Amino acid sequence: MDVKAPMSMITDDRAYEILQVEKTASSEEILEQYEQLKLSYKKMREETEDLRTKLACQLKQIELDDAFLYLKKIQKI
Repeated sequence: MDVKAPMSMITDDRAYEILQVEKTASSEEILEQYEQLKLSYKKMREETEDLRTKLACQLKQIELDDAFLYLKKIQKI
């Protein structure tokens, strides 16, 4: 699993990258992708016994939340 160092500030480009959607994605598409990724990381975290993987998944969930909240704040969602 590729985990990037946390960034202090999320930009538009970074938010879309984290959520793995195009800039032209609709609010519904962004929300659907956010929920799908969130569920995927949660499932992976619950199924693994490896602490490092659990922590990486938890960090990805936090990063997803940050990106989602950023786009929501700037009214893209």
